[in-house]
Amino acid sequence: MDKWFEYKGALFDPRMFTKESLDVIPDYVIRDDDVVIVTYPKAGTNWIIEIVNKLLRAAGKTDVTTEDIPWAIESTLPQFGQPGHVILKDQPSPRILHTHLPYHLAPNMVTNPEGKVKAIVLMRNPKDTVVSSHHFNRKMQASLGAPSDVTPWDKYLQCFLDGKVMYGDFYDHALGWWQMRDDPHFLFLKYEDMKKDLSSVVMKIKEFLDITLDDVTTASIIESFSFANLTSAWKTSGNQLKTFIARKGVVGDWKNHFSEPQSEAFDARYRERLEGTGLQFDFE
Repeated sequence: MDKWFEYKGALFDPRMFTKESLDVIPDYVIRDDDVVIVTYPKAGTNWIIEIVNKLLRAAGKTDVTTEDIPWAIESTLPQFGQPGHVILKDQPSPRILHTHLPYHLAPNMVTNPEGKVKAIVLMRNPKDTVVSSHHFNRKMQASLGAPSDVTPWDKYLQCFLDGKVMYGDFYDHALGWWQMRDDPHFLFLKYEDMKKDLSSVVMKIKEFLDITLDDVTTASIIESFSFANLTSAWKTSGNQLKTFIARKGVVGDWKNHFSEPQSEAFDARYRERLEGTGLQFDFE
């Protein structure tokens, strides 16, 4: 984390990001039929990408697989070799574009949408997010050649509270996008709702994307989206990063990691930042 660079209020790892790539994102051209997925890291990114992709494929709107969809248009991941926005430039429509970027760094055609552009924002409670992020980052750092224990839990937790983590402050990210909640181009979802009632969430996505499928096909697709089924598929996908993107995937695992003072500190920040905003999360 010490070698990350700051870009307009957010931190980035130079092994995956360049200032040049971040500079071009605000003017990146979004096509009228693009589906943009917005997440803070470890909020269920790959889960929601799988769902959207499979629905579009089942409806005959695309034949692109999730293996060809780069994570984050702003980053360059080892298995792709180029920035996501470059890879997606020549992909056929409708494209699925994903970003972790906060609102103020995202494409202008997403933050000021026109036409038929669709954006899905998936959010997760901050306590489970930081736990998942800590475990993932240790594995990610190891895959990039760094020691797997570079940032101890206590230190990482404080960095998260201070907003000194990749992509910046959790609440700045959440509230930045939350201001678009009444815009018809946007659909807001919660990770906790996906765990509680995946079928209802998939039906919301289907309706939002104007996808029509028969009941049998829809039921089969929903079953394939269970966390257990996806985790099994990811572990045998041959994609190194996908082998460790999923861990427990449960709501409330934070209780196994937080001390009482740590939980109280997070609760205080939660109340301070979200009170009166209308944005709330389930923690168990």
